[in-house]
Amino acid sequence: MTSVSGYHMEPFNGKTDFSIWQQKTKGILIQQKYFKVVEQKYFDKDTAEIQAELDEFAYSPIILNLYDSMLRKIGKLSSAKDLWNKLEELFTETSLPSKLFLLENFSRFKLDLTKDMDENLDVFTKLIQDIKLTGDKNISDYTPIVLLNAIHDFYSNVKSAIKYGRYSITLDTMINSLKSKELDLKISKGNE
Repeated sequence: MTSVSGYHMEPFNGKTDFSIWQQKTKGILIQQKYFKVVEQKYFDKDTAEIQAELDEFAYSPIILNLYDSMLRKIGKLSSAKDLWNKLEELFTETSLPSKLFLLENFSRFKLDLTKDMDENLDVFTKLIQDIKLTGDKNISDYTPIVLLNAIHDFYSNVKSAIKYGRYSITLDTMINSLKSKELDLKISKGNE
């Protein structure tokens, strides 16, 4: 685990969730007011010398949060923007086969009764994030329906209440209903 400007995070090794690592690193850069460098949004008053210095400050937290194997994989890049773009190119899959694979897994998603609801929802949310990274802007429109279909028969009364007891279905409503049912089942089991 590395510490960059007081923040502790696991360096990216190529095997962990890139989108989570990217969000955390972006958060660090925003906190330090250097993410604008990655986006190449300088002020008019910023001279070339100031821009180069700002780029070094943005480059540093990114490099320090990568495993050595990642540094070898990306090669030597000279700017924070180039480094950020190269990492996105390597670890954000946007090809049609990849998108179809993710959508197929998404549509087949089922709640795993051996896991608690938070673990299931984490898997589900990761699928959503990965699909969004492929450029799919409409995933939020059909997310509640996919989650509704993922509900196991064990939760049939919750599924019915969600399906027939509302004028509209939101993902938050479904998640809250499922978590409430899980809590209710834990309490009932504890009282037996």
